[in-house]
Amino acid sequence: MSTVTENKFLSEEEKTTLSTIQQKTQSLIVELGEISLNEINLKTRKAEAETFLNTVAEEEKTFTTKVFEKYGKCNINPETGEITVVG
Repeated sequence: MSTVTENKFLSEEEKTTLSTIQQKTQSLIVELGEISLNEINLKTRKAEAETFLNTVAEEEKTFTTKVFEKYGKCNINPETGEITVVG
């Protein structure tokens, strides 16, 4: 004897609910992907900024060394270029 099974289907409301959940899930996946890409871009920008900071710090150190060698220990007004020798 074979058993006949009756196929069952979701109601229209249940199908609509399922479809809505699937759409929300897809939107969430896209959003999380975009957030991850932004995090990667921010990490890259931060690394580049840190490298630039090191470059600027090295330029400042080199400049200060040259100025101190030429004028001795001094303070400099960056707006006017005035040098005040320190004691």
